[in-house]
Amino acid sequence: MLHLVVGNFLLGLLLFNQTPSAPSATDTLFPVEKWHYTAKGRRDPFVPLVGTELSQGGKTSHLSVENLTLIGILWGDKGYYALVKDGLNNGYILRRGDRVAGGKVAEINRRAIIFQIVHAGVVTKYELPLKEKERR
Repeated sequence: MLHLVVGNFLLGLLLFNQTPSAPSATDTLFPVEKWHYTAKGRRDPFVPLVGTELSQGGKTSHLSVENLTLIGILWGDKGYYALVKDGLNNGYILRRGDRVAGGKVAEINRRAIIFQIVHAGVVTKYELPLKEKERR
């Protein structure tokens, strides 16, 4: 009996001497687990396997045609190349057949780049002309 009284007394003493911890800034109703991936020479599992690679190693399939600005057009023995920039001022070099969001580059000529966009089974051609002040 004395054993139970001493045990309860020590437990009560322990509970009354505790101070509440300060709430952390990350305390939420639903806790969120934080994950950190260390590659160590392995492929990152969160990067998609398909849909972002081009034949020349570029990554332009995420580009939205509505956000592109045609900066210039180059041509030579191997055909036409279009110099474009996106809304974040990142530059890209496109050529015929390169994938963009929802379609591909159908044609590049000296005056414009023409995209072939497929939406809900309907094929639409979208032309992005080179502006006069940028033409030389």
